[in-house]
Amino acid sequence: MAIEYVSVRWIRPVLVCLLAFLVTGGLIVLIGESLLNAYDGDVTSELKRRELWLGVGLTVGILAVAALLNSRPAGALGPLDKEVAIGGKPMRGELVGVAANLTERHGPAGTVADLVPGYTLYARNGALAEVGDILKSVEDVGSVQRTLIYGRGLHGAAADLWIPVEAITAVYPKTRSAFLAVAGDETESLGWNRPPASFSRIERPKETPLY
Repeated sequence: MAIEYVSVRWIRPVLVCLLAFLVTGGLIVLIGESLLNAYDGDVTSELKRRELWLGVGLTVGILAVAALLNSRPAGALGPLDKEVAIGGKPMRGELVGVAANLTERHGPAGTVADLVPGYTLYARNGALAEVGDILKSVEDVGSVQRTLIYGRGLHGAAADLWIPVEAITAVYPKTRSAFLAVAGDETESLGWNRPPASFSRIERPKETPLY
C-alpha cells in the first residue's frame, strides 16, 4: 500500500511532467531548427528573409486550423469530439470502471441509515474508501453539528477521509456499497482529508463576540 501511495502521489505526476517537458522541448527545438535552416545571413531585406515568412506561415496555419476546428458544430469532427485519455490508469489511482459500479448497484435501494462499517464508498470513477464508522453530531467549523462518514481511503486516496453524509446519492445494502456525487480526485479540494474542527489538536482562534 505504501508503494502504491508513493506511486500515485509522486512517481506518476513527476513522470507525466517530465514527458510533457520533453515533448514541448522537442517541438520548440524542431521549430527553432527549421527557422535556423531557413536563415540566410546574406539577405538584408526583411521581405526576403525566408525564416520570417516560415514563422508567419506556421503561426497563421496553426491559428487557421484551430479556428476551423472550433467553428465546427458538436459531433461534426467525429473522433476529435471524443474525450481522450492516454494510458490505462488515472493519475490518482487504479481505475474501477463503469462495469464495476453497475455490478455494485444490485438489489433494492437503501438509505444512509443503512450505512455501517465495511461498506465500500464509490466516487464517480471507482472505489474511493471503506466505511470505518458513522460519526453523528460531530462539531465542525462554526460549531455546526454534522453527520460524517469516516472512511479509509482505497487505491491511493487519502488514508483518512471525513465525508459528509449529504454527499451520498445512493445506497445498496445487498452489495454493501454506497455512491458519492463527486470524483475521486476532488476529495482534497473539498477538504474531506482534514478531520473536523472538534478532532483537531490545534488550539482554535478565539471568537470575537458580535455584541
